[in-house]
Amino acid sequence: MRNKKVGIYVHIPFCARKCPYCDFCSFEGSSAEEREAYTAALCREIASYREALADYTADTVYFGGGTPSMLAAEQTERVLRAICSAVPLAPDAEITSEVNPATADAEKLRAWRGMGINRLSVGVQSFCDTELAALGRLHTAGQAQDFLSLAGTCGFDNVSLDLMYAIPTETPETLGTTLSRAIETGVKHISAYSLKIEDGTPFAAMRRKLILPDEDAEADLYAQCIDTLAQAGYRHYEISNYALPGYECRHNLRYWRMEEYIGVGVAAYSFFDGKRYGCDRDLAAYLHRDFTKPPISGTPLTPAQREYETVMLALRLREGIEEEAFRRAFGYGFFEKYGRRLAPFLTHGLAARDGTRTYLTDRGLYVSLGVLAEILDDPA
Repeated sequence: MRNKKVGIYVHIPFCARKCPYCDFCSFEGSSAEEREAYTAALCREIASYREALADYTADTVYFGGGTPSMLAAEQTERVLRAICSAVPLAPDAEITSEVNPATADAEKLRAWRGMGINRLSVGVQSFCDTELAALGRLHTAGQAQDFLSLAGTCGFDNVSLDLMYAIPTETPETLGTTLSRAIETGVKHISAYSLKIEDGTPFAAMRRKLILPDEDAEADLYAQCIDTLAQAGYRHYEISNYALPGYECRHNLRYWRMEEYIGVGVAAYSFFDGKRYGCDRDLAAYLHRDFTKPPISGTPLTPAQREYETVMLALRLREGIEEEAFRRAFGYGFFEKYGRRLAPFLTHGLAARDGTRTYLTDRGLYVSLGVLAEILDDPA
């Protein structure tokens, strides 16, 4: 009987052009032959999990990247068919694809909808053209708005936007414009991420030339996102994520709730059978990999590691940690163990309790790394 649930993440590492701030595993300038070889390798890897997934049903599938819309619709459909052959999809499965407004048209959107993709995550980043140019994006604000209208026409009513703040040339006024236009589109979900300058990226090489907000200004922009989106009915349910009621990203919730998922593709990671494991960024090696067996590797997390990760991930969510659920998992309550360490954060309004649930406030989420560093011990 298939009574276990699993999520499937599919990494598509190709981009029309790599953005100068991006540290994700992606490659520009791929050939049609390379994308076809990658599709075939994905299907082999997925098929290798068939036996391991014998007791499972997949209730979420997520195509991420890179730019998943770089694959032809027929290639995406083959990957979905491979997933369905390896593990049944739940009738209400959430099937998401990330998409760049510059790399998908009506034909591809209709094909996606027809094959069962029912949620889009659109990389808009900003609705101000000067900011899009500073970020190296391929689309304009007008093209992004046209694409969102097209997505609705093609049958997508569950759409998420990716936005960025604390980006070069941005002001509270331009962020306000971006948020207002995002809200006006009627999307159900918005992810708003602060720009981080990652080592090894072009932005890192030109860090001194970038005009970026200081820490206080960045915190104000974060608060502006929360306030503006809350007024429009979007619930701030995770550090960087906001949703209308019932439209939280079910796939990403798997990560934060320590639920099982399989990641396939180059640089994809999994949490399955109690283990975390993944593939490196070597695309050439991946294309020729022998997938006669699923690439499950490593040792199960120790109880200390599982507790550490549970706390670290759960406190990203506004729902926080429920005392009795934690006790059932670890033999003692969360507040029972961590209450003394949390006391200063409760006093200063960075953490709060609601009955038996402990969570970080909006202010606490913004400095969550510092809070977690103070309350958690190294599990090693």
